[in-house]
Parts: sequence; structure tokens; C-alpha cells
Amino acid sequence: MFRFRPLVLALALAATLPAALPVHAADAPPAMTKVIYLAVFGVVFDEKADVKSLRLVKVVEPRKGNADAPDVKIPDAYIESVRKMLASPRFKPRPDAIKPDEVFTYFFFDPDRPNRADLDPRPRRQQ
Repeated sequence: MFRFRPLVLALALAATLPAALPVHAADAPPAMTKVIYLAVFGVVFDEKADVKSLRLVKVVEPRKGNADAPDVKIPDAYIESVRKMLASPRFKPRPDAIKPDEVFTYFFFDPDRPNRADLDPRPRRQQ
């Protein structure tokens, strides 16, 4: 009789255990993924390393490669935030390194935070 108790206990646990386990990842509902875009800008600096002109070239969805994101509207507040970022010492070029040509750069754009250009979705890179 004592030999069968562990066997009965094991069978009882095996019968109730699948109901207590979490749902497998394949069975889980799909999670909503947040889309972060790249806003590509053309910048011309003047002799004092200030932004002379700034233009939005295109908006790209990085998960689709170099595909344009035509339905994304970039607000003016975001463009002003980019202008302020380019005027900061972190992005401002040295005056002796300035060429009169347009240079291209990008900033991450989060539609949930439309007036912040200092975002970086990579880990440990938030400003």
C-alpha cells in the first residue's frame, strides 16, 4: 500500500499541472509592437556652425528596410526639437570642419512623443 502512494500522488499532480502552467508563447495573443520611425534631415551649417537650413528629406520605417513611411506626418514641434539638438555642442560641428554642402543625418521619431528628437530605441541610449 505504501508503494502506491507516491505513484498516485505523481499521477494526481500530472493531471492538475497542465492547468496551472502558463500559456505557451505560440498560444499567446500577438503583442502590439510599437513603431519607431527614422526622420532623415538635410542640414546646411553656416560659418559659425549654426544651422543655416534644415529640411525633412523623408521618413523611413526601419523594420521594412529603407521603405518610406508615407502616412507619417512630422509635426513642426519635432522639427524645432531637431533644430535645438543640432545646435547643442554634441551635434554642432567644429567651425573649421564646415563645408558649404548639405549633410544628412537622422533622428528617431516616436509618434507617441511628437516633440522629442532625443529618443533612441536602442537600450541604454535614452537621453
